[in-house]
Amino acid sequence: MVPISGTYTVVHLAHRSRHETIAIRGEEFPSCRICKGEVRFYVAKAIPHMTHDFDLAGPRFRVVSGRPKAKAAGRGTD
Repeated sequence: MVPISGTYTVVHLAHRSRHETIAIRGEEFPSCRICKGEVRFYVAKAIPHMTHDFDLAGPRFRVVSGRPKAKAAGRGTD
């Protein structure tokens, strides 16, 4: 399981040179179609996903600033 979101360096057994990919915390690392479970993932740069950033996706709350104002009664001239 991906421990932290970010860019990962992917290292294959022998058939392909290293490359980078993006993985999101909580996802499962896949196996390689060629080298199966011998593929390795190393954190190149930890970057929080926006849904894991407290300021962007933290607890939702509403700030109440005073009471709502009452609607004014219609003051038409008859």
